[in-house]
Amino acid sequence: MDKKPSEVITDFLNFLETSKCEYESAYTCVGEEDRKVQTFLHDIEFASNKNERNRVCTKLQQSRRSRRQSKDRAKLYGHIHSFCTDSQNQKFIKALRRLQNEQITEEKYLFGPREFKNRVE
Repeated sequence: MDKKPSEVITDFLNFLETSKCEYESAYTCVGEEDRKVQTFLHDIEFASNKNERNRVCTKLQQSRRSRRQSKDRAKLYGHIHSFCTDSQNQKFIKALRRLQNEQITEEKYLFGPREFKNRVE
């Protein structure tokens, strides 16, 4: 037994929480890159020469690649995010947290210091 049951439950709950944060962070990055596109298009339109236009196009390309990576990261965690935000599953997650607390209490008793108190004197 490498890990206690409470540690496995804790790891799973932490995974759900970090997945939710990863999804939200990735979609924030996608939105930021989308807002940059309009600026790049205007910069291309008003570029004074070919070299300046090429520099702006390179930035646009990098922005689109960054957006793609963020969007892929969001898609990776999309189903987990949907699972976490569903109301029925939120009840399940709360039940898991209760189970986690009960399991931690039980493990403290089982693996902690115990003493026998004599009931008969």
